[in-house]
Parts: sequence; structure tokens; C-alpha cells
Amino acid sequence: MSPELAEQVGLTHGDWATIMTPRAMIEARVMVTPRLRPLRIDGRIVHQVGLPYHWGYRGQVTGDVVNDLLVISEEPNVRIMETKALVCNVVPGRRPREHEVLQRLNSYEGQHA
Repeated sequence: MSPELAEQVGLTHGDWATIMTPRAMIEARVMVTPRLRPLRIDGRIVHQVGLPYHWGYRGQVTGDVVNDLLVISEEPNVRIMETKALVCNVVPGRRPREHEVLQRLNSYEGQHA
């Protein structure tokens, strides 16, 4: 994420963050880099968050699976996921566990309804 977004949401390089969509939430370590710059679209600032989605829950690198954030939407000819961009919310800290997940998702939906 950009330094501007990190400052806005209260994160620093190496912190844990929770990334939420209406479908799911995951946690990831934060990498603050000027390579992801905010965009100005129709006079509004739009931030980008990059997440590697080729990692799974097993192997040398473990953790949450980024594809959980996406709706399953395969391209019909080659059966490759066509969803590569979406909106999300980023908050500091690790994702909640068990029953806390529903409370956090309900809170997210209320903010973006």
C-alpha cells in the first residue's frame, strides 16, 4: 500500500492488517511502498491495495487465501478467474476469530450500504 493510505488508516510497514470485502476477510502483513501511488479519478483520490493471490494456506508461505475475498467468476472459455480487482476496506490489526468475524462483517456492510 502507499505511504498515504498507510498513514490514513494508521498502519506502518510490517504491521498486520485485516482486509475485508462483503464476501470475506483476511489478514496480511503490510508492505508500505511508494510504488503503489494514489490515483486521482474525477477529482477523488482512490487508493490501491496489492495482494499476491497465488499463495495458499499450505507450503512454505502460509496464511489466508486472497481468493477468498473474491466472488467465484470463471471466464467460460479457459476457466480462469476473471475477477482481478474489487473494492475493500483495510483496518489495522489481525482478523478476528470465530464469532467476532460476523460482527466485523456486519459492521463493514453497515458502513458501505
